[in-house]
Amino acid sequence: MTDIADYPAPMIEAMELALGRLDVREGHAVIAKLAEPGLSGARRENLQRQLLTTVKLVMGNPRALGILGVEPQALPVALSGIWPFAQADQLRCAIEDTLGTAGKFRTTLNLQAPDGRAIHATFVAWTEADGRDAISFGLLDITEQICVQDSLLRLQAEMAHSDRLSTLGVMTATIAHEVRQPLAAMMTSAEAGLRWLHKTPPELRQVEDCLETIVLGATKANETVAKLRAMASNRGQAREVCDVKVLIEETAGFLRQELASRHATLSLDIAADLPTVIADGVQVRQVLTNLMVNAAQAMADAQCWSRALKVRARGDETFVIIEVEDSGPGIASADRERLFDGFFTTKATGLGLGLRICRAIIVDHGGTLDHLSKASAGSIFRFTLPIQDIVDGTHQET
Repeated sequence: MTDIADYPAPMIEAMELALGRLDVREGHAVIAKLAEPGLSGARRENLQRQLLTTVKLVMGNPRALGILGVEPQALPVALSGIWPFAQADQLRCAIEDTLGTAGKFRTTLNLQAPDGRAIHATFVAWTEADGRDAISFGLLDITEQICVQDSLLRLQAEMAHSDRLSTLGVMTATIAHEVRQPLAAMMTSAEAGLRWLHKTPPELRQVEDCLETIVLGATKANETVAKLRAMASNRGQAREVCDVKVLIEETAGFLRQELASRHATLSLDIAADLPTVIADGVQVRQVLTNLMVNAAQAMADAQCWSRALKVRARGDETFVIIEVEDSGPGIASADRERLFDGFFTTKATGLGLGLRICRAIIVDHGGTLDHLSKASAGSIFRFTLPIQDIVDGTHQET
């Protein structure tokens, strides 16, 4: 078997290779026991601990030993102090695959440096000659890449949250209107109920009607507040069966005042046989809100004489297709390719995040979001959502 020292040193240094070797002779018996049927959880955990104790690190170049936090004079050392117990089954797979027909194995390890730092490393194992005594391995420290990915995910979540909060600013007037209306009705009904109650004799039937009106008003106000809190929440929403018709109508109701303030006329064209989808209702409403408000703003900013906003929804065998069309100035051909790029915007005060986040939401749901060109003035944004049967079928297959 080729020794690590036989590798050309310049090549190892240039490629920043971390190489080592594991003695697995005593691990075969433990792996055989792990393959026995009917093992209890406690018995399996005990065998996994034995595997980490019996398999030993017997050789490693300075880079590998540095990643693993092992001093050269300490070799050989058991993997129990190096390999994370939570990934003990990955060690078993590494030995079986490397010494089996596969001849190699690859995984990602979450290690801990002696100073407590978390280290993420790609682990690749292979054999270089016949025999079952040892396997060679290489390590690639990917901690920096993982940290960057985590930072990007956090940034994306923060941008999505910021975009959600920005939509609340647009909807403030509508929220105030929606809450003020039931509160005013409740106040009127309460005052009327008191008058009916003070009559001699009291008009109890009229009082009962007033109380029912108050209950309905309180229910509507509570629903409005609940929707507002859900929109503002930064917690992930659970996906569930959603009626797209209801989502569109709810969004249209939310935006009624906003659209009216910009003199936009909204029309809905929703197919009667629209299938249901599995989706995060809050996020889908966020996408609809962004597209509808963008359209209304574009028509108002361009001072269009006709400000027609249309929302259509229909279904095919696999998707529900929603289109938001306006009669505004449209998108310049030079800008169409960059519409969904981060920080690109055609608005003087825009951040250029809305459409990018909307597309990310829809893609995460398994759909698409695109801009369609129109022969006449205006724009069409079309997005799709997989219907419930397709999503359920995919889940069953996986």
